[in-house]
Amino acid sequence: MSYLSNLPVFDHKTSEWSIFYGKLTQFLRINNVTKEEIKSGILLTHLTDETYRLVSNLAYPKTVESLTYNELVQILNSHFKPKQCSFVDKANFFGATKSPGESLGDWAARLRGLASYCEFGDTLETNLRDRFVLGLGSGPERDKLFEQNPTTLTLTKAIEIGEQAACAREVKVMLNTSDFGLIK
Repeated sequence: MSYLSNLPVFDHKTSEWSIFYGKLTQFLRINNVTKEEIKSGILLTHLTDETYRLVSNLAYPKTVESLTYNELVQILNSHFKPKQCSFVDKANFFGATKSPGESLGDWAARLRGLASYCEFGDTLETNLRDRFVLGLGSGPERDKLFEQNPTTLTLTKAIEIGEQAACAREVKVMLNTSDFGLIK
């Protein structure tokens, strides 16, 4: 049987389980694989030898071949679930700053990743917005965002305003460093 797309092999030493699992789920969905034994077979055949051995050890005394797809996924989820300490995660989130050269979109995405372990609940969007603005380095983007009313500013709007300010800065630099628009 041929399948749409390719599914990478999962190596627990070099890959992240949650990312592989997401790809596996999409692979099964686009190929309309619904039979449990086929799903299990696809999962098991896309593990490196060492990862297969690890799953076998985690399943012992049962064999991996006797487990359902959901049981295999549960074993892998339990083993690879990141052990989190919420204060460490919050320290990482609240201490994060935008890296030089990092786009505002990438900065916002990195913050979302850091926030995913913080259990912010109803305060997620407020914390994301605040950290996004406060984690920017000094410059016109942050200056423009500091002019905004924090009670009405959303993260989406903050990204938009920041990108507009960044674009304006780039145009200003370009105009100052070239003969753009001058006729000689």
